Amino acid sequence: MKRQIFAFILILLSSFALAQADNPVAVRLEIYVVSMVNGKEEFKESSTARPGQIVEYRLFAANKGDTTLPPGSVTITGPVPEGTTYIADSATPSSDEILTEFTVNGSDFVDNEVVATSEGGTLSAVRWTVEVDMEPGKEQAFVYRVTVDKEN
Repeated sequence: MKRQIFAFILILLSSFALAQADNPVAVRLEIYVVSMVNGKEEFKESSTARPGQIVEYRLFAANKGDTTLPPGSVTITGPVPEGTTYIADSATPSSDEILTEFTVNGSDFVDNEVVATSEGGTLSAVRWTVEVDMEPGKEQAFVYRVTVDKEN
């Protein structure tokens, strides 16, 4: 049986865009089912996945405005949908330009996924903050993966 695991994220991003009508940041989402074929990863765009399959989320944030956005002003959150489990070390990593953080409760974010889950919780979201100027027209990509949980 296939699971519709993507509607939540699409609704979340649509709500964000509507609530932030004057926000110059446009967010685009691509969803892929990842499979191994002859030892290589293959990606197929899909809106459904079966239990045990790996799903890769690619979020793209673009400055569609006319002004440079200052460091720390662009934050993108990718939820880990119910019925899925975040794959360790799959999120776009922190760098001098991007701060990557994790949460189990949706409100307390830390910059280490092991610390986030140290009390037995499972990750519920990944958040990225752009730590450099984001010039007009610039686009930044953020990626993470989940596994679709097996049904009981």
